Amino acid sequence: MNHHSITSQPASPLPPDNLLRNFTFADPNKDQSLPHIGIVGDTYTILISGEDTDGRYCLIDMHIPPGGGPPPHRHDFEESWFIREVCT
Repeated sequence: MNHHSITSQPASPLPPDNLLRNFTFADPNKDQSLPHIGIVGDTYTILISGEDTDGRYCLIDMHIPPGGGPPPHRHDFEESWFIREVCT
């Protein structure tokens, strides 16, 4: 069991490296094929999907205008985020 975790679930073992996997690069400013989702005034761009990472990770670029964003909520999975730019 992972004693440093806040959950009681054991840490999953690190799978062997897959040397055949492809590098993924996403540029939301240039790649018009990336999916853009508009929800209540916010725009979410899926940069890297779970499909790209065998369901282990996804990366979403979120454009949220001042005063926007989701209400307080929770998930059954871990979520992390960082603020790239604050526009006022």
